[in-house]
Amino acid sequence: MENVFIQILNMGIAAGWLILAVMLLRIIFKNMPKGMRCILWGLAGIRLVCPCTIESALSLIPSAQTIRPDIVYQQKPEIHSGIGALNRTVNPLLSESFAPDVTASINPLQIWIFLASFIWIAGMVLMAVYAVSSYCVLYQKVRESVRWKDNLYFCDHIHTPFILGVARPRIYLPSGIEEEHIVYVHAHENAHLARRDHIWKLIAFLLLSVYWFHPLCWAAYWLFCKELEFACDERAVRDFDMERKKAYAKALLECSIDSRKLAACPLAFGEISVKKRIQGVLGYRRPAFWKIIIAAIVCVMAAACFLTNPKGSASELFGREYAVEEIVYESPLLSVMLTPGESPSYSLTKNGTLMEKRSALLYGEEASKEWVTCGRAEKITLTEDNLDQYIYWNGPLLPSNFKPSELREKNDGAWYVNSEAEEGKFYYILQQKNGGIYLAEGSDRGEDTQMQMDPCNFWRIYKLKEKA
Repeated sequence: MENVFIQILNMGIAAGWLILAVMLLRIIFKNMPKGMRCILWGLAGIRLVCPCTIESALSLIPSAQTIRPDIVYQQKPEIHSGIGALNRTVNPLLSESFAPDVTASINPLQIWIFLASFIWIAGMVLMAVYAVSSYCVLYQKVRESVRWKDNLYFCDHIHTPFILGVARPRIYLPSGIEEEHIVYVHAHENAHLARRDHIWKLIAFLLLSVYWFHPLCWAAYWLFCKELEFACDERAVRDFDMERKKAYAKALLECSIDSRKLAACPLAFGEISVKKRIQGVLGYRRPAFWKIIIAAIVCVMAAACFLTNPKGSASELFGREYAVEEIVYESPLLSVMLTPGESPSYSLTKNGTLMEKRSALLYGEEASKEWVTCGRAEKITLTEDNLDQYIYWNGPLLPSNFKPSELREKNDGAWYVNSEAEEGKFYYILQQKNGGIYLAEGSDRGEDTQMQMDPCNFWRIYKLKEKA
């Protein structure tokens, strides 16, 4: 249950970036056809449903897995949001508050995650109870409705027209509705049925029930419901002249109600943003073809940027074990020089964790038999300041054909790992454009007079090869 909850958290965080993007796009492209806006919200729904694994250089998601599944077993629990400033702010507090006590029988973070997952399930149950009870109340109101024609029913106990039902949806009208308004109400509700909005809204509510703890999902649900009504208004009046648009707007005003409660099921005619809808109806013009093309491009770009994960957390790099093929650099200040056979072995797990079997020459024979968790890989961008300057250029062991700038310029993906096992130690994982994989290890302990090293330096840079 805890693993499922962590997975939902990660999917919700990733989807949150898309929801924010859609909110921004609604402002930038305010004249976009409302149907296209519904498609944008549909992309957010896809991100909430699917644990997306497609990677792209266009991805704007900082991290596909902010909370790793094994966080409850970490000596220093950390998040990996993909935003360095946030990680540096949150992780020290997280590690200080939830670091496991070796004398305790259970990890405190494990308790909190179990309680959070229990609350999450309880929240879903409450949302389901609310939806069922709301449906039952409405069903009781319309039980004594009278069929007029087709799927139109009159009812004495309702105040605004709405659609109720999924498999066999019906349009319910207040018994006191004026006859001149019926044709416009019918046009609007038929537009809903043609667009299958009664199904999409139910799916949206189910997603909200799963992500009830996510504030952005509540905002997205509310905005999505508004977009459904705007889109249906546009579809209903697209062939109307101005006189019929005015009549439609009048019907909308006459059937409007003040409802602030969360609507779980029905699509009510005059329940949402009536003033703006009337303005939209009276000012509606068929969108020009170029506007439709631009809206389609926006939707495609939003999908490319937010339905994909950052390139580099890829299966071709992670989920494998590596041995050292070549040592391309060793600091001249090190007292012990290694050969590839004396070097550590490494494993990059599928969830982005670097593991190490240490060098027997440096740590002893027993230490070389066990895997040690180094830390979680966090994507970074290489620069002269965080790569080239960490290397002693004039050292006697620096190969003449090795230039840090070339390593940086030919890089296709880089990850930083802050060691959990040794304070001040860090690693770089480098994936090159030609397929080569390098690992650099270094120290960030401040000035060390014993080692005579600057604040940040690489000790060694290995070229790795995959173990058979």
